[in-house]
Amino acid sequence: MTPPPTLNVPSPPPPATRKPPLTVMQALALIGVVVGLLVMLDLNQRLAAAQRLEDARNQLSTEVAVLENEQVVLQTQVAYATSDAAVIQWAHEGGKLAQPGEVLVIPIVPTAQPTPIPPPPPAPPVPPNWILWWNLFFDTPLES
Repeated sequence: MTPPPTLNVPSPPPPATRKPPLTVMQALALIGVVVGLLVMLDLNQRLAAAQRLEDARNQLSTEVAVLENEQVVLQTQVAYATSDAAVIQWAHEGGKLAQPGEVLVIPIVPTAQPTPIPPPPPAPPVPPNWILWWNLFFDTPLES
């Protein structure tokens, strides 16, 4: 007896170990890059906010300086307005008052008389319509 014929069927490959898509080091590196990008974005936003605050501070300090200057000017005006010199000046100029021993003089400025407007020259006589049409058609003045 002869042995039964054997079929030459290739045997399945041995179970190979599948390689993971990312190694642990690659995954950690990817996570590190992502975290680094997030930190950089946050830093950029903080720097932009700090710049906006710095600009606002500069603008407000300028406004404060202007207002302090205006306050000094107004305090000077208030100090003058409450002084005797201001009262005397107003009495002479606005109140038309005089101190004892002074003579109040109010100059009267003469007003100039307006120059008369000369009457306009008389208008030339208007020619009849038929003369106007004659001049338009024939471009020659009509002897009258």
